[in-house]
Amino acid sequence: MKNNLTLQVLGTAFSHITQNQASSAVKKKTLTEYHQILNNAKDIGKRNQLLSCYAIAAWFIAMNRSDGLSPQENYEIMQKGFRHSRLFRLVMGDADQYLDPKRIEKRKQWAQSTHLRTYENDWVVNLLPGNGEYDLGFDYLECGICKLCRDEGCPELAKYLCKLDYLFADVMGMRLERTTTLAEGGSKCDFRFSRK
Repeated sequence: MKNNLTLQVLGTAFSHITQNQASSAVKKKTLTEYHQILNNAKDIGKRNQLLSCYAIAAWFIAMNRSDGLSPQENYEIMQKGFRHSRLFRLVMGDADQYLDPKRIEKRKQWAQSTHLRTYENDWVVNLLPGNGEYDLGFDYLECGICKLCRDEGCPELAKYLCKLDYLFADVMGMRLERTTTLAEGGSKCDFRFSRK
């Protein structure tokens, strides 16, 4: 995958968000590993709506290869870093922005396009408009994070990244309900978002 400017900027941001306590050698090793992972990764398209999620997965894999900590410890570092990052909160937006009905049509088009499977490591998604029980739903039938972790020989790391979805929803002022994930052997990841 071409390691473009967006991915380079994301790597620098992740370094600041997650490695405030790490030594400069660990920071450098993690950043180098991150870029190697992305250079080897199968392309998902430079305009992919989930490119930042793919990059987060590459960063988490790089952390686990570089800092000598357990996946759970690295998850806690990442979770704490994202939770307290003002930049991250600004970029993520809030529930009103995320759940804006004006975004539904574009999301439908995106979900339909994922079924074309243009990129091998892309997600495949069904969109579920709100129905009274939730405001917006997605069923992920294939997951780019799971695919990247598998390709990198560490499929067990994907389940930690799934836990970040709850943090992201919380930061945006939403509630996420999910009963199953691909990373834990389910047939899909069933995301159901509601305003708090």
